[in-house]
Amino acid sequence: MFFAKLLTCRLLSTGRQLSVSSDSVRQIPHGTTCLACTPADLDLGRRGYTPLTQHGSSHRIPRGAVLGEILDRFAPCIVAVALLFVSFPPLIRGIQAQTLPVRLTPSNNSKQSQESEAPTVPPTRSVDQTIPLAQIADRAEELDHLLQEISSQLIPKSELQESQTKAEEQAAETRRRALQTRDLLAGDPTSLDLEDEQRYWRSRSLEYAAERKLLTLRAGKLEEQVQTLEAQQPEWVATWIQIHKSPGIGAIVERIKQQLDKIQAAKWQAQEQLNVVLTLQNRISQQDQQISDILARVRQARERERGRLLQLDGRPLWEARDSQALERNIGPSFHRPFDRSFTSAKEFLGAHKIVPFILATVYLLALLGVFKLRRYVASLPEVSAEAHQVLGRPFSVALLVVLIGTGQYVASTPIAIAFVFYLFYLVPLLRLLAPLTESKLRILLYVLAILYALSVAYLLIQLPPPFRRELYALLVLGALVSFSWLVRPSRIGPLLSLNRKTRVLMVGIRAGLVLLAASLVANVVGFVSLAQVLGLSASVGSFVAASLYCGVRVLTLILSTFLHTNWAHALPKMRTDSIERWGGRLLSLAASLLWLNSTLRLLNIYEGLMGALADMFQRPIGFDLVHFTLGGALSVVLILLFGYSLANAFTFFLRKVVLPRLPLNRGVPYAISTIAYYVLLLLAALAALSAAGVELNKFTVLTGALGVGLGFGLQNIVNNFVSGLILLFERPIHVGDTVDVGGLVGMVRRIGARSSTILTFQGAEVIVPNSNLISNQVINWTLSSQWRRVDVPVGVAYGTDPERVIKLLVGVAESHPGVLLARPPMAFFLGFGESALKFELRFWSDRQDTWFQLQSDVTVAVAKALREAGIEIPFPQRDLHVRSIDASAAENVASNGIRLTSSADATGRGIRA
Repeated sequence: MFFAKLLTCRLLSTGRQLSVSSDSVRQIPHGTTCLACTPADLDLGRRGYTPLTQHGSSHRIPRGAVLGEILDRFAPCIVAVALLFVSFPPLIRGIQAQTLPVRLTPSNNSKQSQESEAPTVPPTRSVDQTIPLAQIADRAEELDHLLQEISSQLIPKSELQESQTKAEEQAAETRRRALQTRDLLAGDPTSLDLEDEQRYWRSRSLEYAAERKLLTLRAGKLEEQVQTLEAQQPEWVATWIQIHKSPGIGAIVERIKQQLDKIQAAKWQAQEQLNVVLTLQNRISQQDQQISDILARVRQARERERGRLLQLDGRPLWEARDSQALERNIGPSFHRPFDRSFTSAKEFLGAHKIVPFILATVYLLALLGVFKLRRYVASLPEVSAEAHQVLGRPFSVALLVVLIGTGQYVASTPIAIAFVFYLFYLVPLLRLLAPLTESKLRILLYVLAILYALSVAYLLIQLPPPFRRELYALLVLGALVSFSWLVRPSRIGPLLSLNRKTRVLMVGIRAGLVLLAASLVANVVGFVSLAQVLGLSASVGSFVAASLYCGVRVLTLILSTFLHTNWAHALPKMRTDSIERWGGRLLSLAASLLWLNSTLRLLNIYEGLMGALADMFQRPIGFDLVHFTLGGALSVVLILLFGYSLANAFTFFLRKVVLPRLPLNRGVPYAISTIAYYVLLLLAALAALSAAGVELNKFTVLTGALGVGLGFGLQNIVNNFVSGLILLFERPIHVGDTVDVGGLVGMVRRIGARSSTILTFQGAEVIVPNSNLISNQVINWTLSSQWRRVDVPVGVAYGTDPERVIKLLVGVAESHPGVLLARPPMAFFLGFGESALKFELRFWSDRQDTWFQLQSDVTVAVAKALREAGIEIPFPQRDLHVRSIDASAAENVASNGIRLTSSADATGRGIRA
């Protein structure tokens, strides 16, 4: 054994590495390299199928590992081999170099010959890393499921080829369109051309960003699958090495070999797809970088366009022009922009083929909803005549709803498609808003629609620059003359005193006239870009304002109509009025912001203004160690306001709409809605703190300070807060219960976090701390039932039959409609009083808020019944004993017939008895 160890050390120190093609050579985590021969390498001749090693790579195998196997195989000759090695090392190396390839090459001999010639590499793995024989079947089944799952997640080769082809086509299209954009930027593009290009490349950038995200996820998944397969392979290889020579388990050895083949095939497929995905990801990344470069150039061109608005960029209209040069350039200048716009629209529609079907489906759904609403409110008298008039045009209303809902989507489409889409606003504008407008103002609406249609035609038909300029001057002149004549004081003056909306409208019309006049003058002088910006701001901006006003008017009428239907009857009247009022205000605010956004974009000052506002909001403000920004402060305030509004709206929706439809016990809906309200407020506060830059993990110090504060000043507050939580979860009292707290009787109006409110029957609202409702005795008259027993005491004169009185009292109670007959009224004879027989009538009321009135009514009825029955209701009588009295008083007493107690006393006083 000493010589064996010595030989092993000698081999490991002086041995050289051999190159053997095998996928089974793996690096052990401990740093030892071993040869793990797979079954496919050892049984090729017998099975006749392609081994896994055909996909492998050439690995460097330490010769020491091979010689270690030889030592184990030829242990009896170990001493002789050692002596030979020491004496003739070159000879040993030559024998090894000639023997090892033969030993590693499978032959076509019998099974016994193959097993004897197969290399039995000593496993460098521990026995614990092999699979026990009893678990091989289960582990093989688990591996089959895993391989099936991985195979099902792999993409077919046809789809991979299609993705590669599509990526190549997109790359070619991107290069072609990039060349067109560079040619456009090298010339004299208009602001609309730059806007169109920016929209196109921004949409392509978003598409590539989405594709990159999907490819990144796919690559991560494939890499995870490859790692999973690589983690599975060593255990099966180690197991095969351990048992492949064991007799009687050939089927198990065969199954292990099949599992190794499956692992290798699945790993090769996953690695192949991973390489394709990484290639596509790299190609798309390069295209995305090219798109970013083009977007940067477009932005620079737009900045230059804004910078030259106040510069002369054309000749005055009164100067002569070269007609021959104009005729030479008319063809290319007309066709190139038209081809570019047509190509952009065609590509967009080709990439969004499903969008028209979605829009048609949404329109049909909106149309069905409008038809249903119109049929439902046809018989409601409280719905206004304007609402009936608007709902009488359901096709226009549905179209307006679809246009408003798709406005954000259309903002990213090419300019040509956007302007054509905006032409559809003419339908609801003329069909819905015109009938709701004064007759003298209606003609303004018609002229505005015509002006917008002509402006869209002017923008879509790309005429040569000289013709465009002159045509645009005529268009602006016609609009200026038309509106000036329609808003002359003699015609529009009486309308100014009608309402505030009309006065605001006139201010806007005058501002539009000023813009049109400035555009006409700038065009004539030679400020072409400035003239186009001012004219489009006046025409398109006015049309946008009219369209938004139409949308607000129609949506407000629909909201008001909906609030008068039975669907909204669950809402209180006050809440309905608030929703209608604030709904209209929010719609008006949203419309104003949208109009301001579109106007700033038309004036080409949107980016500059937003950049200035961003700089202002991000500028730090503070002193010493306290710093904040105006944007951060506003964001905190907006988050708090939004969170508070959301908490109130969500709680109201839960309490009035959702929870009443669920089979919950009394008090549970209020508890759920209240807890949801406080949870939302807490989330809003945390979001505000996060937006303010406060690190929540630093609240540990604040928690310690808060603990000290709780022990001193905040003890009562925390006690009341915890008591409020107990009231919500345990529910000993509910909102609406009639309670008696220390002699204070009233109805519970609110259960808050710190205190509760009780409304007394005198109308006073008493604020009671929640701790008093938990620690003190509370009488709840309506905890489990609204029934209340009412007691009426009755006294009758002595000599009256008690049974007759009991029957009379019971009959009076049963005859009253407010008395609950489910528990029959009862009368009791309580005993003998000083001056009357004492009875008590007891009956039940099913309403807690009317029992006092019921007691009064029944008492009056009892008095009437006793009087009609001739039963006397006695009153207390007293005997007065006078021991001394004056003579004059005694005479008055005698004259009144008052009996004296003693005749002797009367005689002594001179009084006749």
